Amino acid sequence: SAEQQLPPPALLTWFPPSEPPMKAAMRLVLAAAAPALAVASAVTPAQQVINMLSEMKDKGAKEMGVEKITYEKYAEWVDDHTKDLALEIKDSASKIDELLAFIAKADSDVQELGSMIGELDKEIGSLEAEKKESTDDRKVQHDEFLKVSQDYAESVDALARAIQVLSSEDYDKAQADSMLQKMAQSVKGMPRVLAALLQQQAKSGSLRGDGAPAVAAYEFQSSKVVDMLKGLLDKFKDELAEVEKGESNEAHAFNLAELHLSNTVERESADKDEKTISRGQRSEESAKAKGELASAKTDKASDENLKAEVEATFRVKAAAFEENQEIREAELGAIGKAVEIL
Repeated sequence: SAEQQLPPPALLTWFPPSEPPMKAAMRLVLAAAAPALAVASAVTPAQQVINMLSEMKDKGAKEMGVEKITYEKYAEWVDDHTKDLALEIKDSASKIDELLAFIAKADSDVQELGSMIGELDKEIGSLEAEKKESTDDRKVQHDEFLKVSQDYAESVDALARAIQVLSSEDYDKAQADSMLQKMAQSVKGMPRVLAALLQQQAKSGSLRGDGAPAVAAYEFQSSKVVDMLKGLLDKFKDELAEVEKGESNEAHAFNLAELHLSNTVERESADKDEKTISRGQRSEESAKAKGELASAKTDKASDENLKAEVEATFRVKAAAFEENQEIREAELGAIGKAVEIL
């Protein structure tokens, strides 16, 4: 803002006469004539008065000219100073408009970024929940696989041992069944093998409708049982392979889905972090601009007050100058009239 300086004191001081011009002139004439009439001189008293009045007139005209020059300098200073202040005020107004627009945009950005961050938080939370649910489901699936695969593995091992035992001697059917039931009490997986064997025998007709061996079954050799066990062994191995394949496919699909979810969470978390930083920066910029706005408003108000004060003072001084000039002109006229009279 423009400096709050005042013009030189000489530019602000005028002393208008306190008496009407004719009265003042006659007072001066009488004051000057009194001593002159009392002193004898080669110059007549009237001439002495005329000389004194002429000197007063010249002095008054000179002071009037000085006063006019002083006023013109003051008026020039006021004009320059008010123009400078007007420019400062205009610049402040322009700066205020720019700051208001900047603050509005920055605050809008902060609000918009806040909304976007909120949406990203919801999306990330949803993805994390989906990832946890998928992981929990996968654990249940894998635990079930371990249980089933263990059952199949035990059954395959039991079948291999049973085939080995029955192949070592030529058991008849009854002996083979007895051996298998005995093994079922100590070998893991054997109960399931027996259940599958009985089911297969029922399908082949080697059991009666009530589940007891048919009469002709005792005529079978253990080789028939071994063949059935080998068939079951191949069947269980195939089923175990299918279970393992299914587990492999499920694990692969889970890994792909988890990778996609993890990448998405990572990407959106990075986006959230970036927007959080941007929101912080825009918030700081807005706060800084608001401080500059307050300062600009203060400067503008100060300049406006100073300009108004300078202009008001000038109006008062200008009016005083005009009045003073009129009075001095009247004084000089009165002195001239007095000289004419004398």
